[in-house]
Amino acid sequence: MLAVFTWWLIVEILSLAALPLTQRLFKNLPDRGYAFARPLGILLTSYVLWIGASFGFLRHSWGGIVFSILVVAVCSWWFYSRGNRETGLASFLRGNRRLVIANEALFALAFALFALFRAYNPEIMGTEKPMEFAFLNAILRSDTFPPHDPWLSGFGISYYYFGYLMMALLTRLSGVASAVAFNLGITLLFALTVTGAYGLVYNLLEGRGNESTSQRGKPINSLTHYLAPLLGPLFVAILGNLESIFEVLYSKGLGSAGFWNWLDIKELVSRGQVTGRWFDLGGGWWWWRASRVIHDKDLLGNSVEVIDEFPFFSFMLGDMHPHVLALPFVLLTLALALNVLRQKVTKSKLQTPTSNLHPPISNLQSLISNLHSPFSNLQHPLLYALCLGSLAFLNTWDFPIYLFVMAMAYGLHRYGHYGKINWALVRDVVYTAIGLALLGGLLYLPFYLGFQSQAGGILPNLFNPTRLHQYLIFFGPFLFVIIGFAALATRRLRAEVESKNLVSGGLNVLFWTIFLPPLAVLGSVALVMLTAGGQAFLQSILANERVRQQIGGADLPSLARMLITIRLGDPWTWLFLTLLIAWVVALLWRRLQAGKGEGRIAEPSTLFVLLIIATGLLLTLSVEFVYLRDTFGTRMNTVFKFYYQAWVLLALASAYGVYYVIEKAKGLGRSLFLAGVAVLVALGMVYPLAAGFDKAGGFAPQPTLDGLAWVRQHSPDEYAAVQWLNQHVPDTPVILEASGGSFSAYGRVSSRTGLPTVLGWDFHEQQWRGSYEEPGRRKPDINAIYSSTDTKHVLTLLEKYDITYVYVGPLERGKYSPAALAKFDRFMDVAFQQGNVTIYERRP
Repeated sequence: MLAVFTWWLIVEILSLAALPLTQRLFKNLPDRGYAFARPLGILLTSYVLWIGASFGFLRHSWGGIVFSILVVAVCSWWFYSRGNRETGLASFLRGNRRLVIANEALFALAFALFALFRAYNPEIMGTEKPMEFAFLNAILRSDTFPPHDPWLSGFGISYYYFGYLMMALLTRLSGVASAVAFNLGITLLFALTVTGAYGLVYNLLEGRGNESTSQRGKPINSLTHYLAPLLGPLFVAILGNLESIFEVLYSKGLGSAGFWNWLDIKELVSRGQVTGRWFDLGGGWWWWRASRVIHDKDLLGNSVEVIDEFPFFSFMLGDMHPHVLALPFVLLTLALALNVLRQKVTKSKLQTPTSNLHPPISNLQSLISNLHSPFSNLQHPLLYALCLGSLAFLNTWDFPIYLFVMAMAYGLHRYGHYGKINWALVRDVVYTAIGLALLGGLLYLPFYLGFQSQAGGILPNLFNPTRLHQYLIFFGPFLFVIIGFAALATRRLRAEVESKNLVSGGLNVLFWTIFLPPLAVLGSVALVMLTAGGQAFLQSILANERVRQQIGGADLPSLARMLITIRLGDPWTWLFLTLLIAWVVALLWRRLQAGKGEGRIAEPSTLFVLLIIATGLLLTLSVEFVYLRDTFGTRMNTVFKFYYQAWVLLALASAYGVYYVIEKAKGLGRSLFLAGVAVLVALGMVYPLAAGFDKAGGFAPQPTLDGLAWVRQHSPDEYAAVQWLNQHVPDTPVILEASGGSFSAYGRVSSRTGLPTVLGWDFHEQQWRGSYEEPGRRKPDINAIYSSTDTKHVLTLLEKYDITYVYVGPLERGKYSPAALAKFDRFMDVAFQQGNVTIYERRP
């Protein structure tokens, strides 16, 4: 309980340090960014510490962290004091007490309740928790950055580790053990996501018109204003997809074999259990299948792994992975984009003639003017770039997605300045996007200097179209709301503009959305077939005899015929998405045109929601045609990353859409819409309730936040060894432990202590570095050290890797012979011994 309170208090202090800055930075939002002071405070403090420790000005210590907080607080107050304040911070807080209380209560409640949930399933074991725990502990042992790689001694971490640094900062400042801090970190991320989603939806609802009442300094006191935004955290962080409904139906024994074969949710039939009872799902990890709804297969019909996580699954699973670590800061960036869109429209002093279609790019004054046009002074682009650029350091996939959202929001705002789309507007948006991207990269340059990636270009998705029913199972509730919202928004817009203009705009967009993706794919396929690398990729498919038999030939034309047959045989997801995107984009365009005028653009919230709907749908459409090439060689990771962000965007839009329809619709249509939403939300809530109950063991275990309590109970000797290493071994000497594959029990000592080992999870190292060269060299040497009886050779290898400690525990004793392990007694000292664990120390 004390640890929970300590973390809450520290986060509140960081929030207060950044609060003055948020009041000015988010001056166009009704809540002045109050909901985002916490993530902003954490981000800025972590950045000051990281940049200082990277260049040697600071140490990653308690003193260095406190100094970083003071720097943020002083700069925050200085930044705030330089602005022309319509309403002072103190008067804003007094006038919006209910808003402040709502935010604080929601954060405290979400933090406390999820900490309680984590206490019933705190184990740091399985999935990728050992990797994440290793990063957290390695950063805690690092005084400077980049931190050392705990699973590849002598190397720095080659991964986006900014989120782990944030958690390490809070861990060190609080003095909480890292095994407890790991679970508090997941809890904090959940609470920040809840309040971030709440804050975004609050600002969308309160800012529906040209100017909210809070913008004029008048507090909003209606209770509805504080309850309606709860749809945001409900949809983003709590709601599940609809897969669990089919788990319930299958366990009850409903549905024919043909139906379940058509549904084809991976492993539902092969591993699900028919109990004959409602909500008795047979135990086990049935809830895992909700993250594997999209089921791809190769040309032989074999299952191909595809990940489609959603936020509640991630929080419940408890993995502190980058896509989860980045969530609060994704919401922070979206709030900044909304803030840009809500800027007052002003006339630029520097006008570019629209008749000149090719203005000189060398006009430096124009470039600087366009880059800074959405901001009141120099600090604004720096802060925007700092927040936006952090996404690449948190979860690199997110950076281009939200750079696009930011650029489009800026473009919508600047459309109010130019009045139409012309070269000046396009140049303005492009220069701003490039400027923010370059500045965001420059601010995090030390990270990029040591970063390696497995990314290897873009490949066409040749034979795995997503089946529409699986897509609807995943996104169904949001799609229902979005269609209802779009229908009502279209009806309202038709009263303002001519119907034929709206239809013609939709047809124009529809043409591009339907024909551009397949044209791009045809171009990609042609490129694949005409390049040496592409032909090698296709030949690798044809090298399988069973594939050749399946396609009726061994040449590329036969393969091409098979691929075309597959794609044309299931076009429904692509067609559904293109129609919906065309509708939404046309609606956005006509809404923008209808709202031209002085001051702020009309209905900025609706425009922003249409923008994020279009972005989310485009993300899911893109994986129908292309994916990022990586170590896995499939679209697994691309679907994972893109669907995850699409969930966030569509969930936020849906929260706004529900309220929009409630407020503006009437009659039977409104009633049917609300009934549909209620049913789908109820179905979506089956997952968090049923899966959460099972994951927490029915809330029967003894609650604790100690993620290593299970080690203490089941492997007391190993637990004692880890405690000894953490208490008696300072700095980062190399410890040798047996090496095994990824997702195994190996690498546990380095994970639990942060000490570097020669090689941990080898396949993960290959993913992080894009090559197996270094892990491949080390694995035989590790086996030689443990198995060889040649003392001289073993000593040479110990020297080669600068190994100080050799760990011999149950895994090592099970893998190597007692005679081979006994050799360490002859030339090493016993530093620790308990039960079946011995830690040897190399003699000077």
